[in-house]
Amino acid sequence: METQSVAGVACSDLNQAMSRIDGAALARLEQAIADAKAVFVFGAGRSLLMLKAFAMRLMHIGLKVHVVGDVVTPALQKGDLLLLASASGETASLVNVATKAKQLGGTVALLTIFPESTLGKLAGVAVRIPAYSDKLPDGPENVKGILPGGSLFEEAVMVLGDAMIVNLAQSTGYLLTKGFALHANLE
Repeated sequence: METQSVAGVACSDLNQAMSRIDGAALARLEQAIADAKAVFVFGAGRSLLMLKAFAMRLMHIGLKVHVVGDVVTPALQKGDLLLLASASGETASLVNVATKAKQLGGTVALLTIFPESTLGKLAGVAVRIPAYSDKLPDGPENVKGILPGGSLFEEAVMVLGDAMIVNLAQSTGYLLTKGFALHANLE
């Protein structure tokens, strides 16, 4: 199959997964982000990369955002939100950070395939992304995409992040048509 055809099928797979996401859960996540004093993001591997891209956009629209583990990340405080992405919901390092965040008075939110997981139980808000992963047990409602591994989950995290920026920008009064005044200028 030609590469552009693979890409087209991958986009169809992503669209199918997106159509199965609970809109009410997604709205609760957007509200949690809007209400937070600061947002901290954390994940592992490609999931973390997708959340870093989302963190960048949150910063662009003027929200206070940090990446867990960066050397300039401040202390999480009461009223802050920890947003995690974990396909399995069982990643040990994320479970440890989520537990600590709750102890500190933070709220935990999760993007995952398994909201009934350990992280799902720790999260005040969990959004289920119905994607297949080669590392996890499959459910009949999960979309089996053409791409390998957890790619469909990771790409859904990326697209959902960018989609949430549209609504979050509106709620903060930020006009996306004006570009990003906070975009890096030391390039």
